[in-house]
Amino acid sequence: MKKLNIGIIAHVDAGKTTLTENILFLGGIITQAGRVDKGNTRTDSMAVERRRGISVRAAATSFNRNGIKFNLIDTPGHVDFVAEVERSLTILDGVVLVISAKEGLQSQTRILMDTIKTRQIPTVIYINKIDRVGADIAQVIKDTNDYMGGRLVTTQRIDSDGNIHDFTMEELVETAADTLYIHDDNLMTRFANNDEITPSDFMDSFIHHTNCGNLYPVFFGSALYGIGVENLLDSLPRYLPIASADNDSQLEATVFKVDNSGKERLVYVRLYSGSISIRKLVNYRGKTKKIARLAALVDGKLVPANTIESGDIAVLYLKDLMVGDMLGEGNAPTRSIRLGQPTINVEVVPVNQDERRALYDALVLMADEDPLLGLSAEHSLTVRLFGEVQMEILQEILAERYAIATTLTTARTIYMETPTQPASAKILFGRTFFRAGVGISIKPLPRGSGVIYESAVSLGELEKSFQTAVEEAVYSTCQNGLYGWEITDIQVVFDYSDYDSVTSTPASYRDLVPLVMMNALKDANVTLLEPIMDFELNVPDTSLPKAMYDLQLMNAYGYNTSAIHSDIISITGHIPADTCRGYGAKVGSYTEGRGNFITKFHGYSNTEFAEDKVNQNRINAAANAGLYAMQKLGAR
Repeated sequence: MKKLNIGIIAHVDAGKTTLTENILFLGGIITQAGRVDKGNTRTDSMAVERRRGISVRAAATSFNRNGIKFNLIDTPGHVDFVAEVERSLTILDGVVLVISAKEGLQSQTRILMDTIKTRQIPTVIYINKIDRVGADIAQVIKDTNDYMGGRLVTTQRIDSDGNIHDFTMEELVETAADTLYIHDDNLMTRFANNDEITPSDFMDSFIHHTNCGNLYPVFFGSALYGIGVENLLDSLPRYLPIASADNDSQLEATVFKVDNSGKERLVYVRLYSGSISIRKLVNYRGKTKKIARLAALVDGKLVPANTIESGDIAVLYLKDLMVGDMLGEGNAPTRSIRLGQPTINVEVVPVNQDERRALYDALVLMADEDPLLGLSAEHSLTVRLFGEVQMEILQEILAERYAIATTLTTARTIYMETPTQPASAKILFGRTFFRAGVGISIKPLPRGSGVIYESAVSLGELEKSFQTAVEEAVYSTCQNGLYGWEITDIQVVFDYSDYDSVTSTPASYRDLVPLVMMNALKDANVTLLEPIMDFELNVPDTSLPKAMYDLQLMNAYGYNTSAIHSDIISITGHIPADTCRGYGAKVGSYTEGRGNFITKFHGYSNTEFAEDKVNQNRINAAANAGLYAMQKLGAR
């Protein structure tokens, strides 16, 4: 059976989950489409999702229609849960982007469209809520087409009574011809040479470019009433690429979701080639394990299976598989996608202190599902989050799933550290009680480079197990710097080693590396970096002076203004995440609901040092050589 792995993506409240419900109804999975406002949707299975009317976790289900197995993933729309969208987009064949005809392009819509364009993700666009008062379909199409670089092709028309009609092939060719000529060099060459181009040639070109993520077919409807959904669903196998059916090749698969909400830990895996079978061996992270149990997504249920084939989604029960793991010998063709990054850090405190251990265990399970939580338990239980809504949801999940009442400390900005000049450090063999000698050189890298590690020590000088220990220790050390923040944009070169063939162990090197790294960083003039957001502030022209004054107070910079409607002014630019937190609510207040403030993660930039920016509880222990040595001696 052919397989199609698709996701439904959108800004919150665009109608994404409602569309999913109608698709599942047409797929025969449910007897009646649920409604978000009634809290009876299939994919919003968590109590907090039903109560709040928003999706928090990506939900996977499946159904068969017209000889094709659809694996459908409904993703959250709220920006605070963008990590769930990221993980889904890495493994999907294509997506349906839902845009509200009334609200138009919203903040998360633009972020998703940027990703679709950059990664060339095959996409079909569904303009929803065409029946709503105030819907401006023509303006939404124009705005979307402009944003997507003139790559939209409408496949339907709406008559004066609001009825939707599919274009005939001739009408579709006429509509798409100019766009195809622009984006298909072969077709343009044939046109210039006066070669015959048939309607089938146009359609073949159109389908090819939609399957490649170059063009975007547009459909209309109202998901709430099931209008236009069936035409959309039946068109997806044409415009989105069918998964490869390559069962005979070696296994290539990726873990994209972990679910700890039930009695058992479920690991969701997308297969790109090969197959997985019970009692067969699989390789990942240098391990080899036998598959004892296996489950498949079948008609909206999770059912035991003996084999899962290429192109499908498997559910495994291996306890040590993690999100992002690659299974098999090959490299699965996943996309690298980053829609955002947590910018706030909060401490989670149990109301009942006797539940601290239970709270830690619960947070470990939640971090297992969402690695970006970045759980730390060194001095207190802290997590990294995207925003205030995620903070509230975190508390509600802890209360509902684990029966633990909690309080959260005031959110603080997540800073990072980076060197500003080259430096090096060396500790010779015999100068410490660690039976090792290590030398390291560091230098700063451009913003966004992360950590780049190199070894200038040959395997003839130091064998692989010792070198692996050094590399692991470098990356581990970079998690906590001189000021308690992660170190980034740094090149680390391991350039000196010495050891004793009798007494040295990999652990000796693993323990010594942090001391050498901290010594080098102390000479590298480390500076702090703060998270910067791209912002869009839309306000009525009467509120412009207030908006400009606020932006100056928040240290916004590089901004531009433009008129987007007769009396609405749009201001765009960059702003520190620390200064603009909570400003969206203020905008809604002083504009009486007519304005909005939209941000998305831009990157990190230098900031002035201040003592209150130091993360005292997470300063690297090796920054104090004496205390570090005492800790290590005590551990022995």
